[in-house]
Amino acid sequence: SNEHIVRQIEALGGEVWLPPISEWILYTNFTALKRSLTNRNWSNFFRTFITNLYQKFDEHHLGKIFVSRLKNHPEPSIRKTLQNAQPYLHPSFEGEAILSIGKTIDFIRKGAQGIINVMPFTCMPGTITNTILKKLREIEKEIPVLNIAYDGQEETNTQSRLEAFMHQVNQFKDNKLIRKECDVGRN
Repeated sequence: SNEHIVRQIEALGGEVWLPPISEWILYTNFTALKRSLTNRNWSNFFRTFITNLYQKFDEHHLGKIFVSRLKNHPEPSIRKTLQNAQPYLHPSFEGEAILSIGKTIDFIRKGAQGIINVMPFTCMPGTITNTILKKLREIEKEIPVLNIAYDGQEETNTQSRLEAFMHQVNQFKDNKLIRKECDVGRN
C-alpha cells in the first residue's frame, strides 16, 4: 500500500529509521494507566501496570540483541516522546500525531537528515502531523520534510518526489558539515 517506500529510499542511497511497533503498544499502556488513575479504577491500573512491565522487559530483552547495530537506539520512554512533542501539542492531545511529532524530534536529535511522514489518504493524525512538521522544519534549521499520502492507487510522481527529497537530504547533510567545519574553525 505504500509502494515499497523503504526500498525506494534505500535504492536512492538513504537509510530508513522506522519507529518500532512497541512504541504504540507502550503508549496505549501509558494512556490506560493515566485513565485508570484519573478514574480510580485500581484493578485496571494494576493489570495494565503488570502488563506494561512485562512488555517493557520483553522489549528490552529482545532489543539487547540489536543494540550495537541500531544507530537510533535506545528508544525514548513514552514520557520522553510526549515531552519532545510538547512544544507543538499538549500532552492531553492523544493519538498517533503526538507520537509522530515526538518521535520526529527524537530522530532529529539522533542525527536524522530528513523526515518523511507516510500516511493513509485523508488520515486526520497524519494531516495534523503534516501541518506541525511545516513549523518544525522552520525551527530545525530547514531539515528536509516530505509528506506522502497513499490511497492504495499507484502514484506516478512518487519516485520523482523521493528523488527530489533525497537531493534535499544530501544538500542538508553537506550544509550541516560545512556549518560544523566553520564552527570548528572559529573555536
